[in-house]
Amino acid sequence: MKKIEEVTLLYEISVALNAHLDLKKSLYRVLDILSNSMNMVRGTVTILDPLKNEINIEVAHGLSKRDVESVRYKIGEGITGRVFQTGKALTIPQISKEPLFLNRTTSRKKKKDQEMSFICAPIKKGNQVIGAFSVDKPFDEAYDLGSPRVRGIVQWARQVVGA
Repeated sequence: MKKIEEVTLLYEISVALNAHLDLKKSLYRVLDILSNSMNMVRGTVTILDPLKNEINIEVAHGLSKRDVESVRYKIGEGITGRVFQTGKALTIPQISKEPLFLNRTTSRKKKKDQEMSFICAPIKKGNQVIGAFSVDKPFDEAYDLGSPRVRGIVQWARQVVGA
């Protein structure tokens, strides 16, 4: 992706975040933008429920309603739980080769010759992780998960609460 496309993508995300007073509606729009721009197959925004000490899916793209309502993680559990625990983003080039990847949604049934990559970034308020943003996209050896585009999206996830 060219620099102008990266800036345009981040601009579109900023516009989407400011388009609604309801943050949830804005986040659904952001997931749609990412689906179209970076070949995202699935995406979620997860939030920590402090009363139950559980991580729940708050907003999702490409998941069934059953998955959204039933999937829960504990802090430190799987990739998403690890991101909550450490406060650091994780990129998994090939989920089939990552033992920490739990596939709780069961939506990632491997299609013939289709490996997936997973990106998960914390959403922070101050120094506290209150959520995480994750993306599934088809694995592409040529796609650099450390690229400025991915770093920009990770940065956006870190800033989303302040938006």
